[in-house]
Amino acid sequence: MRSLAFFLIALNLFLLAYGQGFFGIAPSELGRSPSPKPFFNHANIHIGTPQS
Repeated sequence: MRSLAFFLIALNLFLLAYGQGFFGIAPSELGRSPSPKPFFNHANIHIGTPQS
């Protein structure tokens, strides 16, 4: 019974490490590509009166 509990804890820790990306790219990040623009693109912000 102790060996089963130890095995389940070890499996749980392995799956946690795999999901966090300790063995390479995390599964949640697969297929994502970086944005071509910077995250904060201040050139597109226009302050003034709204046009209707």
